[in-house]
Amino acid sequence: MIKFGTAGIPVGCKRCSSIDAIEYIKRVGLDSLELEFVRGVKMNETTAESIREMSNRLDVIISSHAPYYINLLSRDKNILERSKQHITKSLRITDIAGGYLTCIHTGYYVPLLGQEENYRIVRDLYRELNEWREQNRIKTKIAPESRGKKRGFGSVDELIRLYHDVDIMPVFDIAHIHATGEFDFRSEDEYHRFFRLVDGLIYHVHFSEINYTDAGEKNHLNVGDRGEPDYRSFLKVAKEIGIKMNVISETPDLERSAIVMKTYYLKTI
Repeated sequence: MIKFGTAGIPVGCKRCSSIDAIEYIKRVGLDSLELEFVRGVKMNETTAESIREMSNRLDVIISSHAPYYINLLSRDKNILERSKQHITKSLRITDIAGGYLTCIHTGYYVPLLGQEENYRIVRDLYRELNEWREQNRIKTKIAPESRGKKRGFGSVDELIRLYHDVDIMPVFDIAHIHATGEFDFRSEDEYHRFFRLVDGLIYHVHFSEINYTDAGEKNHLNVGDRGEPDYRSFLKVAKEIGIKMNVISETPDLERSAIVMKTYYLKTI
């Protein structure tokens, strides 16, 4: 079964807290909420505990997105240390909130180091962060996201490799993967090829349509705006194969696109 939710507080939930957003998510027939810490982790433990209680009561799945300021490949030691702190803070508060993963934008390649050395640095840092997570008995998984720009770390192949080398849970952003040209998600064949490649590794997916350039993503769009990537083919193939995952809408209209996708999934296919 595929679950559907939003990246942050739904647009229609005016002046809402994250707790209010959980009730709204349930009321409009959705299943999950990704807490957005993109400008910093400002949530306190009391609020996180309330989110856990509310989400458990209403059966709404919780996850989170760590701050955008992270760059684990930075050569600046201060930036690197702050990046690690952003990740550990996100994991800790998400764990209290009952979230199963924290999505992370890993950072940007250092061209002079070469691809293999870039990968080694990221792998070792995620191993270090996982040791911290285990020592602190945090259940929330570290979840690197697929890159949106070609200069970013997080190709599909790199995420698969990290999964096998480190205890992480990959987050596949379908629009990002389409924008960087790794897959052309305008056809069902490409979705079949993608799902075969990530078989057994797909749990949490970001979906939107997207404007892009040769460098990668430009901006996210609502489903139905452009048809790239095609959500209907995505859901049709996923249902045919029997994929179970949590699909998070990262569109400007958030819950409207999530509802469109869920309705299509349940009634059209």
